[in-house]
Amino acid sequence: QPPQTRTNDQDPMTTLRPWFRLFRLPNLLTVPGDPLAGFLLASGLTAPTSFTTLLYAMGSALGLYLFGLAVNDIVDCEIDRIERPERPLPSGAITIPQARMAAIAAALTGLNLALSAGRSALYVAALLAATILAYNVFLKNRTVLGPLSMGLCRGLSLLLGVAAAQPGWFTLHGFGVAALPALVACAGLTLYVAGLSAVAQQEMSDQPQGRKPWLPFAALLLTLPALVVASSALKQTAAFVPTLFVFLMIMVLMRAWLLGGALYRVLPRTAIVGAHIRNLLLLQAALCVAVGQQGIFPAVTLLLLSVLFPRLTALAASS
Repeated sequence: QPPQTRTNDQDPMTTLRPWFRLFRLPNLLTVPGDPLAGFLLASGLTAPTSFTTLLYAMGSALGLYLFGLAVNDIVDCEIDRIERPERPLPSGAITIPQARMAAIAAALTGLNLALSAGRSALYVAALLAATILAYNVFLKNRTVLGPLSMGLCRGLSLLLGVAAAQPGWFTLHGFGVAALPALVACAGLTLYVAGLSAVAQQEMSDQPQGRKPWLPFAALLLTLPALVVASSALKQTAAFVPTLFVFLMIMVLMRAWLLGGALYRVLPRTAIVGAHIRNLLLLQAALCVAVGQQGIFPAVTLLLLSVLFPRLTALAASS
């Protein structure tokens, strides 16, 4: 008998593609950079810390991000049946029970990895998981609280790295002057993601958004220079403004300016939101370099990921 040929139903990619779409494969590239930047800002400006805890924090952030994506699609399933019937859950490619089990597994993985990074990291991870649930169940459609809670999720993701590097900072009276750059970065990331979330709230609508497209740019314009000042004060040298950081800061600001202005009138809103998400990698690279030479290699890695981002986006769109 002739050998049997593999059918599409037997192709592993046929099974995996809906999960790639559920978990927004390109967006996953932007997750590890949050705790990475937080870790470097906390440990790079003081004493070096074990990088094993950094890996735990990055894994925890990724697990909780997957948890949030699964919960998001479960909550929005009925709406997606009308607006996005091609999504994995309304199309039936993934069932609701399967998505629930994936969400539980991702949450437990994220919390366990956070515990491996230390008790302080676990507290931050638990708060992050609670914020993810609050956003998806209660706050998503709120004009102000929705974007702010989404931004807070990213800020807490950065704090996971801070907690892994400096768990003592999360004790009573633990935060001091040394924590200032990390706190500024956390606030900046929170505000930037809140701004892009405000833009994303109406990505399926044709209504004008007014000044909303400028919110991510405004957040960066406020926080990136503040980070330079905070880092310079901590280093106790006015000359501490690394050339690469300034270059990245200008690149991030210019990209946000273009996205908020001219390109917004040309590109579809979904493309604008995707570009802002990709810009997260440049922002994370700038945050890494703010600590000095220790952050150059991580920053270059994040820049390479930003080059890979559109390729993965095209791959996910074609699947």
